[in-house]
This record gives sequence, C-alpha cells and structure tokens, in this order.
Amino acid sequence: MSPDQPSSVRLLLCSRQSDSVLSLQDAVFRDSGYAVVAAASNAEIQEHIENSDFDVIVLNHTLSFNDRKALARKAKTRNPATGVLVLHHSGCLGNPYVDLAVDSRSGVQPMLLALKRVQAMQHARSHYRNEFESEYTAVVDANRNYTFVTDGVCKLLGYDRAVLLDLRIDDVVAGSTSVAAPLFQEFVAKGTLTGRIALRHRSGKLVTVNYWSRVEPDGCMIARWEPMEAATTD
Repeated sequence: MSPDQPSSVRLLLCSRQSDSVLSLQDAVFRDSGYAVVAAASNAEIQEHIENSDFDVIVLNHTLSFNDRKALARKAKTRNPATGVLVLHHSGCLGNPYVDLAVDSRSGVQPMLLALKRVQAMQHARSHYRNEFESEYTAVVDANRNYTFVTDGVCKLLGYDRAVLLDLRIDDVVAGSTSVAAPLFQEFVAKGTLTGRIALRHRSGKLVTVNYWSRVEPDGCMIARWEPMEAATTD
C-alpha cells in the first residue's frame, strides 16, 4: 500500500494540557518525520480544527470521551478525508468518527503502526472510491489488517467500523489463521483469487460469502463479497 511519506503528512496532536505526556508523544511523531502541531487545550484544539487543514487528528488519552467524540465529529464534518486516531484503548467504542484507536501505553511502535494504518485507510478511500460503490467491499494490507470496509460489510458482520478496522482477516474468517493464511498466500502469489468462504459474525454465527479479490499495483488488496443465505449458528 502507498500512504504518503511522513514528511508530507501534517498532524494535529491534541491533549487536555501541556505536560510530559504531550511532549513525549510530540517527540515520537516528530522523530518519525511527521510535521506536528501540538494543541494543549480544548479551545486551542477547536481553533485549529475550525481554521486549519490537517491530514490526521491525533486525540490523546487525557481528553474526555465526550471531548474526543465531539472533536472527531467536528474534524470529519469539516473534511471527511481527515484521519482520526485516538490514543486510548477504548477510543473507537461508541465513536463512529474515529478511524482507529490504540492504547498509548502499548509503546511507541504500536502508536506509529496505528498512524501508518490510518494513512493506508486514507489512501484506499481516495484511490479506490469507485470500488466502494459495491455494498460489500473490504480492503486489507500485507499483514491481513482491514484498512477499509463499506457500511454493508460492517452490517453483515455486526461491527462498528472502527472496531472492524482494528481486526485482521484471521479474526473474521472461520477457522482463523489456519484457513486465512494459506488462502492469503495464494492470493498474493496469484494477484487475484475467487471462491467461497465462511466468515464469523460478531455474535459467533457464520456468514458464507462468495468473493472476488485482487492485488492492485500499489499494493492495495481489494475484495468484493456476495453474501449467501442467512447466517447459521455454529
């Protein structure tokens, strides 16, 4: 997949106050090449979101749930292409405006990986918009992480979008890695793959779909699904 290079990505890093946590997170993103603007109060954050353009808004764990939800909504309303990353383990629960959440206590690498995944989501949305006219379309990366799904996929599997985008193919395919890994390897080797597979709904029920998938030149891996009859219980 081909997300923008860090040096061309502008981040707004948002916190409730200016403290050592904000300074550390600022340094992590800057040292990785990102252009960072740090905002240390709700009023300052609101000012930036309303009047400046950012590629990604990062909301850290010091902000309240209500503030994170309101700020994410405002950012997406102003520009739906803006990525929203929350540095809190429950940051995507009940917040449909968040693209991805990660627990900042997990360390530097998970935070940077999450940011890269948000960039991959943005790339998929901007470059393959026509593909998403199909009701059931999913995009994954080389590590089998979901990077974009249509509303139909979310409804079919019973997940909020941000929760589903925190999963891998292995979490959804019935049989887990033992089934998903060899199929994915075959798919990558051939560049295209079609077939039928059982997926696991959030409730545990099985949903069988026919699928058509292909690897794009830039590395995007896109699959279109056609659900079969209603889900059956395990």
